[in-house]
Amino acid sequence: MFHLSLPVDQYRECVDFYISCFDAETVELTPTAVNIFVFGAQITLHDNPSSPLTSAARRQFHFGAVVPPNQWFVLRDRLKSKGHTLLKCIDPQEGSKARGKLVVADPSGNLVEVNSTTP
Repeated sequence: MFHLSLPVDQYRECVDFYISCFDAETVELTPTAVNIFVFGAQITLHDNPSSPLTSAARRQFHFGAVVPPNQWFVLRDRLKSKGHTLLKCIDPQEGSKARGKLVVADPSGNLVEVNSTTP
């Protein structure tokens, strides 16, 4: 299982984001740390408002997943319906080898990229 640990400065908003947008399951470790299970991975969010990671620094890296096209469209539509700005959105093209790709930032500015498998 893949594991990633992230400091966040918008702790509660980030937890809500992953639950509502990606159907994440959570296990609270402490009042300031939570394990988020999404895309077969564990992401640990640590409430750290004094993290030295600026928004610009967070945009230098990202994490994500590759999902089937039907799941990709569901995620794209859910993110849009919840008012999240898609920083990049390329729909998969039916009948071609072009894959879908979307990028969204969580409330602390961590980038999540979701690609689709070939349609």
